[in-house]
Amino acid sequence: MRNAGFMKGFSRTATKSPTNAVFCMRSKHIELSGDSNTGLATLTMSSPPVNSMSAEFLAEFVDAMKRCETDRTVKGILITSAHHGKVFSAGLNILEMYNRHDDSLRTFWSNVQEWYLSVFGCSKPVVAAINGHAPAGGCALSLMTDYRVMQSGKTLGLNETALGIVAPFFFVDMMTRAIGQRHAEISLLEGKMFTAEQGKVIDLVDEVVELDAVHEVATKKLLQLSKIPQPAYHLTKTLIRGGSLNLLRDQRENDIKTFVNLIQQPKVQKTMGMYLEALKNKKK
Repeated sequence: MRNAGFMKGFSRTATKSPTNAVFCMRSKHIELSGDSNTGLATLTMSSPPVNSMSAEFLAEFVDAMKRCETDRTVKGILITSAHHGKVFSAGLNILEMYNRHDDSLRTFWSNVQEWYLSVFGCSKPVVAAINGHAPAGGCALSLMTDYRVMQSGKTLGLNETALGIVAPFFFVDMMTRAIGQRHAEISLLEGKMFTAEQGKVIDLVDEVVELDAVHEVATKKLLQLSKIPQPAYHLTKTLIRGGSLNLLRDQRENDIKTFVNLIQQPKVQKTMGMYLEALKNKKK
């Protein structure tokens, strides 16, 4: 992981260590580190307080994923949160959708699409170390990965309906793939959240461990997956996920229009406003 492509655009905050050969680069919201001994990269979301995904956050995330994708020394990617034991990600930033002009909404949703394509479509193994709560977009991010290790007692789910909005079709597709049609219908309609333990029962989560073991167990799994020969791993993922990825690629403009039309509806804006007001009052 020594090439310029891996480090370009990130501020270098750590130097090579003789013992573990770790490199660490930061952007505003994302920390990207890599171990040249194992070939594993770690993408850490670091945007206080809850890793809410703004357009800028998503652009940085995609940039980090693309760097890992094109760096031949990177064999696998671990995604986790700097807010250890609290939150993995609270999901998409509602402020990006409230009282915004159409052009702003279009840019934001295009970034959401790119984020999905870069993670779900990554040719390399990607494992989620879910070290905190993961509602809405946080849950969607975990579903984009190849394997999910979650902290015991924390919750996840696609709860968009509870916020008065609708999960996009590519979120719905991932949820249905993971937990099956009927479980997906119930959880999406109700905006249901699951504990990690409940998630494991329905295959929303692959392993549930205590907080201190999340990173270790996820890294061990990623190391195992990274040893599977390429391009076999990539081609197999493409066979499994290619149809879904191509559907979005073919429908990107229509999907953006659908999103903008939905979000700009007065009832949706009112519901989001009430939710934001409730958050403000909760902080007082």
